[in-house]
Amino acid sequence: MTTSPPRKLGFGRIAMYSMASAGLNILAITIDTWLVYFYAPPPDSGRPQYLPIALIGVLLTVASIWDAAIDPFIGHYSDTLRSRWGRRKPFLALAAPFVLVGAVLLWIPVGRTVLITAIFFLVINLLYRTAYSLVGIPYDATLPEMAPDSKERVGLSYWKSVFGIVGVLIGSLVAAPLFQSIGAVYMGVVVGVVGVVTIYMTLLGLRETDRPLGEPMGVIEGLKATFRNKQFLVVFVSTLFVHVCYQMLLINFPYFVTLVLGKSEGDVGIFQGVLILVMAVTGPVWMWLNKHRNQRWLLNFSMISLALVVALGFLVGSTTRIPLDLQAYLLVILIGATLGGYLIIIYALMGNVADYDEMLTGRRREAIYYGTFSFAIGLGGSLGSLVLPMLYKAFGYTHANPLGVRLAFLVMALFVVIGFFIFQRYRLGDTPEETRRNMNLPEA
Repeated sequence: MTTSPPRKLGFGRIAMYSMASAGLNILAITIDTWLVYFYAPPPDSGRPQYLPIALIGVLLTVASIWDAAIDPFIGHYSDTLRSRWGRRKPFLALAAPFVLVGAVLLWIPVGRTVLITAIFFLVINLLYRTAYSLVGIPYDATLPEMAPDSKERVGLSYWKSVFGIVGVLIGSLVAAPLFQSIGAVYMGVVVGVVGVVTIYMTLLGLRETDRPLGEPMGVIEGLKATFRNKQFLVVFVSTLFVHVCYQMLLINFPYFVTLVLGKSEGDVGIFQGVLILVMAVTGPVWMWLNKHRNQRWLLNFSMISLALVVALGFLVGSTTRIPLDLQAYLLVILIGATLGGYLIIIYALMGNVADYDEMLTGRRREAIYYGTFSFAIGLGGSLGSLVLPMLYKAFGYTHANPLGVRLAFLVMALFVVIGFFIFQRYRLGDTPEETRRNMNLPEA
């Protein structure tokens, strides 16, 4: 059976397709940055504390584990769905309204006791994360469908990342002033509405594969086949450890800006904005590097660089020879350049993993891989949400003693280093032909 050659993507379709990346990242950066701070602000901030910070860490860990556990199943059902609207679009269309509901209710601390507040907090987190995954997993799985060619895939991943970075930038610059001026609930309404609108815009640009899909697997058979893919397991575990760092970085940001730098809550968005702008403007550098280096080399380089620059966060404020603001801006610039490269390359590289699975199973199963990949991200996020509050509680997170906030950077770097060493067992190539050679598979 022959298939038609891949159709080149025009920028109009790329832009429309990437809109959901902007909206989802507006939601993600807003909630990841401000949720813990809203429910458990610094004790000397004057803000009400709705839940103990250690309890929030436990509740977010439970929610993250739930989110991680359902992601592979969402991916499986997206891969096996056969409808007149395709495999992916029904998920985006039907789950988007529930994303909006969750994005608003998260900021309403219902309950007169800690127990009731905690239960409501957990239930709404589960609702929101489930709806978010029902959109995000099928959406991410369309990347290798939209761009079957490996080089074009990196380009699409770049633009999807650019729109995501714009979303993070908007969320960073808008959420902080909204949080400070009109309150968390109205902030949730604004970012929720924007997020849902962008999801529906993406439906207009989304194109699904016209390649043979193969016979659907059962859910258990599909999960077993996924975890038998040893190359994917390398990516899975490595990603988990890197995203412990990423989650800790997001949660630590308001505490770092307000406690270590002595700035206001409104200034958090400025520093985040610099971080995101650097991620955007350095994207073309990673695109250029991809023409001269393979994705495995680039991911290794981005991880070891990220570990080194994140560790520098511990030193911010340790010297008076360099102005404190300059130290902070240099830190976020270096983190932005390395983190941005990692996120662009890892999502493109996952397309190579899905291609390898097709060689082994004869089926197109992108979503279960992106779903299980998201499982790793969720587990990493849950571990980060658990570790950081423990650091705060053990070492301090007040204006007088922000040692826990500073030590967090060293712990983040350690997790990235672990992810780097695990990734050394990855062997797939950037093209199916290269992968077949590396893995000693017969020619197609």
